[in-house]
Amino acid sequence: MNGYSDNIKEEVRSANDIVDVVSKYVSLKKRGRIFFGLCPFHSEKSPSFSVKPDSQFFYCFGCHAGRRCIYIY
Repeated sequence: MNGYSDNIKEEVRSANDIVDVVSKYVSLKKRGRIFFGLCPFHSEKSPSFSVKPDSQFFYCFGCHAGRRCIYIY
C-alpha cells in the first residue's frame, strides 16, 4: 500500500490526461476514440499498445500490460 488516499489519487488522475503522459514516451496515433502505439514494455513491430482517454486506461494486446493509470505508485 502506498499511503495515498483514493481522493488524492482521483484528484491527480483528473488533473492529468493519460494521452499527454503516455505520448511523452510512446508515439501514439488516433484511431477512432482510441490511441495506438508500440508497446514500451516489450519489443514489437506492429502497434498493439492502446490508450483510452475516456477511461484513463492503457492496455497492450501483445504482453497484456495494462491498468487504469493512477500516476502515483
